[in-house]
Amino acid sequence: MSSKSGLILVLAGIVVASGWFMAEANRAFSDDKPKKDVPDAKRDLEQSTFMRKKLEASGQILEGLTTENSELIVKGAKILVELSAAERFQVQHDVMYRQFSGEFQRTAKGLLDAGEKKNFDLAALKWMDATMKCLECHKFVRGARIADSSR
Repeated sequence: MSSKSGLILVLAGIVVASGWFMAEANRAFSDDKPKKDVPDAKRDLEQSTFMRKKLEASGQILEGLTTENSELIVKGAKILVELSAAERFQVQHDVMYRQFSGEFQRTAKGLLDAGEKKNFDLAALKWMDATMKCLECHKFVRGARIADSSR
């Protein structure tokens, strides 16, 4: 199998996985959930809006990967780098969350670098790595919130 057809297979898998990821994210960030009180509702809405920006950036990266458009990859990666460094991205302040956050920031910077160098294979790998880091962190945060609500 040539490296080009291998990349096409990888990108096809990415498209399928990202469709699932986007559906899960939409469900997770849905505003259909009842709000307990106004301050939490406002914080949750701001967090939801913030996370949707990350999803939009991820969509730009995917489009750039599937069309080999380095400008879209760079544009989306820059947004991810900026958002991951933003103060409100830090939803928890424990050691595990800081580790997830730092790993995501490094991966987003690597994705940006690969996009700027027009290295589509490396960009695809970095995008998959960033996506997996998102999923792992969201799983951790959901578990922490469940643990906090049971206290």
